[in-house]
Amino acid sequence: MLKVNMEKFSPVTLADKKIIRPLLLANDVFFCDYNFANLFMWGDIFKTRWLFHDERLWIYNGFDDLMLMPLGKALTLPELVTVSDMLRRDGKSGNFVLVDQDFVKDNADLAHYFEVEIDLDNGDYIYSSQKLVDLTGNKLHKKRNLINQFLALYPDYACQPLKACDLAACLELSEKWCRQRTCQELEFSHETSALKRALNNFSELELQGLKISHGGAMLAFAVFSQLSSNMADVHFEKFDPEIKGISQVINWETAKSLSAKYKYINREQDLGIEGLRQAKKSYSPEYIVSAYFLKRKD
Repeated sequence: MLKVNMEKFSPVTLADKKIIRPLLLANDVFFCDYNFANLFMWGDIFKTRWLFHDERLWIYNGFDDLMLMPLGKALTLPELVTVSDMLRRDGKSGNFVLVDQDFVKDNADLAHYFEVEIDLDNGDYIYSSQKLVDLTGNKLHKKRNLINQFLALYPDYACQPLKACDLAACLELSEKWCRQRTCQELEFSHETSALKRALNNFSELELQGLKISHGGAMLAFAVFSQLSSNMADVHFEKFDPEIKGISQVINWETAKSLSAKYKYINREQDLGIEGLRQAKKSYSPEYIVSAYFLKRKD
């Protein structure tokens, strides 16, 4: 019988990368939640715990009391219910997230045990790298215009690789972005903590990034990493909200940097925030990957 003991779950540390990251890459994941850098950067905030057991990688979000659908050997419905029961006996919700459509389709009896809902707020926005470079078509006409306006005003701007030593400038720019975007209201208050963890462990996490500057001042930056064999994950993207066109330029430069290696770019979720949802949709994603949320019935 499958047994998943929560006492054996551990916090995500840098030392775990050598175990967890190969497992994630071997499964060629496309959800940003299955990115090692994200698991580590946000680990303290979301109280993330993990366990490799029975040929499966189990990940638990303690903040929201949710078990991610495990990666590795396929899980049967009876096994899923068994694990859910174990979690409930430990005082947990027994709920699962990031359950793919095929599992739901192949297990009609799921509804006997769980309320099955599409988790739209946590759907990942997937874009064609080359399309974000070319920006062709009427839908993206405004993006091209804004980039051209920026280029006309700042023809000598610099686009350079981001480094760990840029942490102070990134935090200063993030705070300015935050004040303009009322980030406390939008629940972005934890981003500073995650960003610090990212840049303080930049090389260890195998992160990359870009910064755009002019006259010695940072105008925008982006932080990204590999998610799967043909997809990159953009973790952070911040810009000076007073500079017209800079948000479009950092998006464009990031796409140019990634397009040679990755066919797709995951720009993560909108979290149900309407302004963020509109911004992500305005770039015409190839598709939005939405998984299912399984809420255990009493």
